[in-house]
Amino acid sequence: MIRRSMLLALALLSCLGQAQAENSASNGIVTLYVPYPAGGTSDVFARALAPGLAAQLQRTVVVENLSGASGSIAVSKVLSRGATGDSLLLGSPTEAILAPATLKAVKYNPNELRLVHVLSRPTLGVYVRADLPANNIDELVALAKAAKDKPLSYGSVGIGSVYHLAGDAFVQAAGLNLTHVPYRGGTPLLQDLMGGQLDMAFFPVDGNLIKMVSGGKMRIIGVTGPARSPLVPGAGTFAESKTLPRFSTVDVWGGVFVPKATPEAMVQSLHRAAQEAVNRPEVRKSLETAAGVPLMPPMTLEQLTAFYNNEIAQYQDATRRARLEAN
Repeated sequence: MIRRSMLLALALLSCLGQAQAENSASNGIVTLYVPYPAGGTSDVFARALAPGLAAQLQRTVVVENLSGASGSIAVSKVLSRGATGDSLLLGSPTEAILAPATLKAVKYNPNELRLVHVLSRPTLGVYVRADLPANNIDELVALAKAAKDKPLSYGSVGIGSVYHLAGDAFVQAAGLNLTHVPYRGGTPLLQDLMGGQLDMAFFPVDGNLIKMVSGGKMRIIGVTGPARSPLVPGAGTFAESKTLPRFSTVDVWGGVFVPKATPEAMVQSLHRAAQEAVNRPEVRKSLETAAGVPLMPPMTLEQLTAFYNNEIAQYQDATRRARLEAN
């Protein structure tokens, strides 16, 4: 009797979930999930993109912030909504690739998502608290090596995130002992960094964060890209340093995902809508202001699939090398 009751309850829940998804699809609402709290870079991008998507799809697009577990909670939510085409993710490799590779509790895999548009691919910067006595990479390494009794701290938006991976790679390359401090999102991390409770973090060099840097509460003392960023020309590259001239780490990028099970016709429609939304002058201006750099050139769905598959391979290899795989 108990077993029959449980099976009946599960069946009812399944029907309810399907009914909710169908109702959401039929009432013209599309939810764009952001894996981090409001105010962060992902949130800024989502809210800049949403009006353009709404105009192209002729449906209401609602941005919903759902943070936690390195962004995997938002991904799980999108996947659980099924293939109705009414649930999108404004995501990055952190949630799509790294969370399932590094967190044992995460049960989905990167191939359950499909990339329908890539927005930007900024370089990573080394952000430090305003009063940290280091002005470049070499000085930071020297300071970290000297701080034996009280190791410097570096933050990330969660265990296994892009920024954790970059920080861990830096620690290993320089032979340092730093304390990793994971946060639920970029906003609380940046608050602690600007408040002096955190020493450093790897974060994208984008327009949104440059505004915070200009406030004088944190600084950028280096970038990971092959050339200096025009946004912070005074920050040297790792290649210019004496300590870590060959240091490199993964790239960070953001894009729009849907469940892979989404019907092809819906994928094509969402892909076109995202492309056309980004081409709207007011949307592009908002996105490029937030990014601080030009957006990535448009890709076809075939090119996006190849790009995503290549990123999966690179990130999973980096995770193995950093020994951050889930046990």
